[in-house]
Amino acid sequence: MITSVKNEKIKALKKLHKRKERTNSGTFIVEGFHLLEEASKSDWTIVEIIAQEDIKLPDWTEAYRVERVSGNVMAYISQTPSPQGVLAIMEIKEPKDRNGDHFLIIDSIQDPGNLGTIIRTADAAGMDGIIIGEGTVDLYNDKVIRSTQGSLFHIPIYHAELKEEVEVLKQEGFSVWATA
Repeated sequence: MITSVKNEKIKALKKLHKRKERTNSGTFIVEGFHLLEEASKSDWTIVEIIAQEDIKLPDWTEAYRVERVSGNVMAYISQTPSPQGVLAIMEIKEPKDRNGDHFLIIDSIQDPGNLGTIIRTADAAGMDGIIIGEGTVDLYNDKVIRSTQGSLFHIPIYHAELKEEVEVLKQEGFSVWATA
């Protein structure tokens, strides 16, 4: 069990709060039982589960590597005001091919909560995927992830240069609608 916030592994986890480190490592953090369960039901890769020493984990977590930490360490690495005592390190997953008939294109959404809600809504509405432009908040920001309520793991999300992507979609026969 890790009990010190000066532990190298804990320092590395804390760095994942920054976009640059998430990009460099190809990993991000999800917090809480609901998001962890949604991730486990998807085809995303859970690298490791970090659990507070006194937290009982569901049986399905036995399939993953689990690191136990003390309460002060969990409070240090958590990004929520009232941590549930469980988080996971996930691999960033970029879908390769764009498949489907209905896509939501998002440009320059800066509020993390708004982006997460839009992703959740697109998932519920049955969209085949989401295309995000460069001016949009980081998809792996903790507030975005929490706001998706797990939809992040159920709908493909592509990053693209939108001017080019809209032209490609038009050439492929898509009707492109816009709103602001």
